[in-house]
Amino acid sequence: MKKKLSSLHPDLTIFKIFISIVLISTVVSMLLFLIIFLGTATIMSNDGDIFPNNPKGILERISEHFIVTSNANVPVSYAGDSDDTSATIPDNAINDGYSGAQISYAADDNDTGIQVSCVLTDETLLPDDYWCILINENGDIIWSLHKPADIPDHYSLNDIAQLTRWFLNDYPVYVRTEDYGLFVLGIPKNTVGKYSIEYTMEWFDTLPLRILYVFIMTFTISILLCSIFGSFLYKKIRLLTEGLVMLRREEAVSLPARGIFKEPFSNINRTSQALARKNALLASRDRARSNWISGISHDIRTPLSMVVGYGGQLAENPALSEENRNCASIITAQGLRIKKLIEDLNLISSLEYEMQPVNKQALQIAVLLRSVVTEILNAHIPGEQNVQILSASPLEEPKADSGSTDSTHTCSVPVSPSQNPQSSPEISLSLTCGQAMVLGDESLLIRAFYNLLQNSITHNESACHITVTASTQAEYVLIIIADNGQGVPEKVLENLDTLPNTAHGFGLPMACKIIRAHGGTFHAENKDGFIVTIKLPLLTV
Repeated sequence: MKKKLSSLHPDLTIFKIFISIVLISTVVSMLLFLIIFLGTATIMSNDGDIFPNNPKGILERISEHFIVTSNANVPVSYAGDSDDTSATIPDNAINDGYSGAQISYAADDNDTGIQVSCVLTDETLLPDDYWCILINENGDIIWSLHKPADIPDHYSLNDIAQLTRWFLNDYPVYVRTEDYGLFVLGIPKNTVGKYSIEYTMEWFDTLPLRILYVFIMTFTISILLCSIFGSFLYKKIRLLTEGLVMLRREEAVSLPARGIFKEPFSNINRTSQALARKNALLASRDRARSNWISGISHDIRTPLSMVVGYGGQLAENPALSEENRNCASIITAQGLRIKKLIEDLNLISSLEYEMQPVNKQALQIAVLLRSVVTEILNAHIPGEQNVQILSASPLEEPKADSGSTDSTHTCSVPVSPSQNPQSSPEISLSLTCGQAMVLGDESLLIRAFYNLLQNSITHNESACHITVTASTQAEYVLIIIADNGQGVPEKVLENLDTLPNTAHGFGLPMACKIIRAHGGTFHAENKDGFIVTIKLPLLTV
């Protein structure tokens, strides 16, 4: 089975499926790479959107709502409105609604004697578990809110340098500088980890190139992996499609039913086995039917020959009366007709089951056609519409010294005056095919051409002219049989491939099957009468 499958040519559709799988997988891999890259960049960034209580944002809002004033009604700083230089806070601010937490410290400037006051206008800006302090230039805390007890009140330069980057007593801290001091915001312990990451400028300069290298490497690895897995799927899909093709041809299929394709492979194998059983039963039934037809035909042939023989003797016996001899002639004619029907039955049986001609030999198509026309003209068999051929002249053979079989003949076939006295069908034979040879069964081809000519004569009540032409084309012989009669019903033309269930009307279908059984083509149409175009392959010597 594997050897038979491997001998078949790879289907282009399977290759397209393989390429599609590789491309789709590669695109998906690159999209995943882009998503991972963007996700990593998002995770590494800390712009405050992912934390509801972002320390840097809190410090910025505190600075905007923080006021620093002196006892001389001169504002030291009003961060909330830096353009308004006249903004002041009155000396009795404490009594006018500012809480002690908001004005938590007032310091004397020893040099000037001016007392400075600090006010946070919106205390809700600072979450409950956060704390904030303001350190002046001397390292002292001049304002605080929610300050833990373990936080010192004074800081040296070294302390300031350490807390601006890391921790203060294990509290993660964040700082913001203003003209009036340094804000320090603290958050609960063990909530934030801080790590120092430093990159050189060369790292930033080469970052785009390194990203490109990673992209190319990811693309190459994606192509490689997709090709490896795609080749596995390619082999399985190829087995699947080849199995379906063989199944369509009703050939035996046995696929390895395992892996991810176990279910479809098993179904194909079971379908193949079911088709094999069905074909075996049909073949057995056909053989029985063919044997039965052959047996019946053989059993009828012997007594029929006796009936025809004795009937012929009685028809020629002068001792009998004219009426009895006419009856004997009718018996003989009907016996011959039964014999022809039996022969047609055997022929239909063989053609119905697509049996090929067995007695093939080299035939000269011009001689074959002349012999058929001669048989038609010399026959004395009544037609289907009581048209009786009374006399006919045999076709004139071409001269021996002409050196060619090309010839043109025109012969008349008179009919019975009682049927149609004005009828006189003619057959024109035009052969320009030379000594063209075909390979075929002589008896079958004669039967096909005979049926076509007899069909034109029998089924046309008025006079019709029949033309038989033969010529050679590139690799075949073109034969055209045409008449100018009433044509053939369209229903018959539509069912040329189907043999009828009765003994009538199978002349054209039988001729069609015989021609096609010889590897030829058969085309029939109604066009100013009835035209049949036949092509038979030439025999090359």
